[in-house]
Amino acid sequence: MADLPHAFFLPTRNGSLFCLYHAPQGPVQRGQVLHLHPFAEELNTCRRISAQFARALAEAGFAVLQLDMYGCGDSEGDFGDATWATWRNNAQEALAELHRRAGEPTEAAPLWLWGVRSGALMSADMLPNMDAPCHVLWWQPVVSGQQVLQQWLRLDAAKEWLSKDKERIEATPSLSEQLKQGQDVHVGGYRISPELARELNMLQLTPPRPHTNQHGKLVSMDISASPSTPPPGITRQTQVWQAQGWQPHLQSVTCGAFWQQFSSTDPSDLIDASLACVR
Repeated sequence: MADLPHAFFLPTRNGSLFCLYHAPQGPVQRGQVLHLHPFAEELNTCRRISAQFARALAEAGFAVLQLDMYGCGDSEGDFGDATWATWRNNAQEALAELHRRAGEPTEAAPLWLWGVRSGALMSADMLPNMDAPCHVLWWQPVVSGQQVLQQWLRLDAAKEWLSKDKERIEATPSLSEQLKQGQDVHVGGYRISPELARELNMLQLTPPRPHTNQHGKLVSMDISASPSTPPPGITRQTQVWQAQGWQPHLQSVTCGAFWQQFSSTDPSDLIDASLACVR
């Protein structure tokens, strides 16, 4: 059984970030993993299963750092004041802390960026500034920030159309229009700023430019309730990464959509498959 993780607050330029450090178990460190969590409420719905995989990684000899970014979870700040640039800085500072605790990665004990949903976009955004090669693990990745934003705004649209005040709804600008007009919007208890929306709309799940030294393994897990094949969008994206020298591995696993709602779904297939690939 893995030791309990060490909880701490990491001081950063944007305030203190809540972190969990899972020390590697066993005599030899097999690698390091930085967890990049998904957007808004998906952080909370994914927390249980992400923690299970982090513990499994530690038991297998990996040093793992999980963080709540600025304005998210138990970290300082307000979500509505967050920007993608702020979160990218948070991830870089957390990575430096992981190296401080676990040492610099080596060929025998490499670094993995583990992105869940929109965390995959963060992993891709971090790669051009990495000093050394690393590998990437994605869980149910989204292919663009626009997709993230549209899915989130759709939640509010569905709620509004279920209400009875149709005339008021039709007379009110859509949330997308309000963002374009420079107004904050509120969805599911989260305030989204026009700046964050603009940054999200610019993000794509694309590999770093060919001149960088990033040509590691790319593992993408497609999660569905029944056996299936990876969706065409992510298949096309991994082909682009392969053309830039990456070693892609796409795999479908059976598991409930735990990022959509709190549930007691069994993630053992996802954890076992991910662990096998990272090893």
